[in-house]
Amino acid sequence: MSTPPSRSDRPATDEPRSLAVEDLRSVRRWLILLGLIAVAAIGVAAFALIRGAESDEESADRDRVVVLERQLKQRLAQVDRRLRGTSEESDVNKLERRVRRSGEESDVVRLDRRLRRLEGDLVDAVDGAADANQGLGRLARRVDGLSRAVRALRRR
Repeated sequence: MSTPPSRSDRPATDEPRSLAVEDLRSVRRWLILLGLIAVAAIGVAAFALIRGAESDEESADRDRVVVLERQLKQRLAQVDRRLRGTSEESDVNKLERRVRRSGEESDVVRLDRRLRRLEGDLVDAVDGAADANQGLGRLARRVDGLSRAVRALRRR
């Protein structure tokens, strides 16, 4: 059995060639390591982008909910103001006094028209409140669905 020649036993021309091969292997290893680090960095960046997009959608949904809630509060306040401003009892009492003062038919007709308009306004206010309530129900279902979808995405 022969033993491999040591570095000192090798000819001088062989040494630069073996150094170049070792250098090439070392560079190849570093390139593979850098490639793996780059792939990991791309994965982390993609994950961060996806998470950022989810949070943007959630904040946009929250903003929409806040806007809808404000609109609903404004509409309800309008309905309350109309109901307070046109209290049926006080209007009816005023109309009865006017009818007693003047027994003319034209006043009665005007009062009847006014009462009908008041009833129409009241019906419109009730319909508006019902529409707003339905809108909130749809919005709540939609927000619940989005919440479930976000939770499902987080579990993945």
